[in-house]
Amino acid sequence: MTTEQAFWTLLRAGLWQQAPQGFDAPPSKERWETLMQMAKEQTLQGVLYDGMCLLPTDMQPEQALRMKWFWGVNKIEQTNRLINCVLVEFVEKLEAEGIRPLLLKGQANAMLYPQPLHRQCGDIDLFIGRKDYPKACALVREWGMSGDDDEESLKHLHCAWQGVTIELHRVAAIFPWPATQRVFLHWSEDELLHSTQTFVPATEEKSIGIASIEFNVLFVFYHMYHHFVYGGVGLRQLCDCARWLHTYSEQLDREQLHGWLQRLGLMYPWKVFGTLLVQKLGLAEEEFPFYEAQEKKAERVWRVIEREGNFGQYSGKKKPDKGSFVWLKFKRFLYNSARFPMVMRLFPKHALLSYGFFIIDRGKLFIDHFRKK
Repeated sequence: MTTEQAFWTLLRAGLWQQAPQGFDAPPSKERWETLMQMAKEQTLQGVLYDGMCLLPTDMQPEQALRMKWFWGVNKIEQTNRLINCVLVEFVEKLEAEGIRPLLLKGQANAMLYPQPLHRQCGDIDLFIGRKDYPKACALVREWGMSGDDDEESLKHLHCAWQGVTIELHRVAAIFPWPATQRVFLHWSEDELLHSTQTFVPATEEKSIGIASIEFNVLFVFYHMYHHFVYGGVGLRQLCDCARWLHTYSEQLDREQLHGWLQRLGLMYPWKVFGTLLVQKLGLAEEEFPFYEAQEKKAERVWRVIEREGNFGQYSGKKKPDKGSFVWLKFKRFLYNSARFPMVMRLFPKHALLSYGFFIIDRGKLFIDHFRKK
């Protein structure tokens, strides 16, 4: 078994809680270290750790490596507990002011995993909507959270509380074509008003509002695809999509989902990434709606994800974020410009629209920034 085969086997084992097959001999210390590094690059340490724990004892790494892995996963658990606590407290503060947000991805995704605390977490994304967004931003500043104008984009405002980054979303997502954006905007704000779906974060008792199953499935997919086009995405985002489709395969309204995929122009990339979910991650074919294998294109997409790591952090071109707001945005512009020919070959229509929108958006951002100075 090659190192890549071992990686996929352990990932599928942890993702679906199925005993890993094909390990005829225990991997060497060097191979285990490589597997741990691959998991780190894809922010999947916890999921691969769960897969490793399903191996017979004599196939697992030596104790020193197991303990190193264990403490890394323990840190992920602690961070998840903190984020869950902050999420509940922050939502309660907003609700006390008459604002009912919907949680986007994040901890709602984590609850779909066999071990929710083992999904590596990021920040908290709360969809506020255009109506309550100004009020929510004013409250954040009133509460003394970091949220100056330089941390605000067309889509959301960044702030931080108790060491956790929170993004308040004016809009849930941005599509590069105005007509498509209007369609999605209407749908997302209708969800904000009418969704009754909730979940309870692990270690907490309060219910948090989320959008409908159909919206979440499409939103989690589009978030993954959007980041692939704009700068890189990790396997964790593919795992999130797979867990949504697996968990809600019976309840999902496929006819409604098909309509939204068509209206938003996402059916082709949906099929490409669906090939990865089925053939690489092991999602049952019948659980992926409208499955139609796109093997050659999917393999090319996977090679990009493998090379770049989580959100492009291991591409060799994207360096750690340091410097001023304008400099960081300019570096991001250069990085995405370098990736454009590759994305163009994979998804030409969306690449042209996205890059054109990206140039206009960055131009407006820089102009607004220097006007304030």
